[in-house]
Amino acid sequence: MLSRMQLELAAVAVVFVLGSLAVIGALEHEIGWASDGPQAGYFPFRLGIILIVASLVIGAQALASGARGRELVLSRESGRRMIGFFLPLVGYVAIAQVLGLYVATALYLGFVLRAMGRHGWQATAGVALGVPLASWMLFEVWFTVPLLKGPLERWLGLA
Repeated sequence: MLSRMQLELAAVAVVFVLGSLAVIGALEHEIGWASDGPQAGYFPFRLGIILIVASLVIGAQALASGARGRELVLSRESGRRMIGFFLPLVGYVAIAQVLGLYVATALYLGFVLRAMGRHGWQATAGVALGVPLASWMLFEVWFTVPLLKGPLERWLGLA
């Protein structure tokens, strides 16, 4: 069971770390403005600084929230629902690395719609197959932006 302040401070820590990583990475390059425009680290450095400052402001607000910050926002039941949503996403990312983005998307949507959403087989199959197909048309055909492919796409000659 977590309070609003605990969740906000956890989010602040994540944003602060991401901002710090952006600044550190940007410092490996020039961060100024050259005669031909911004140098490689210009935008990442500034974005990292914005993230760091925003996290500090939000952290100060969370600490000053008083009674509002102590109210519970994550109970055991809502925590279970969050985990039930989060674990399939982790599986999606892992499966995408092996089977490719399109197959992983079909499997993820099929599982979530059927097992968690309790939708019928027709709706589940339509969405689980239609979304990856539409994504493939959009990215691979129209925008010619290749996404992560797996063995099925290679077997079908799409990779």
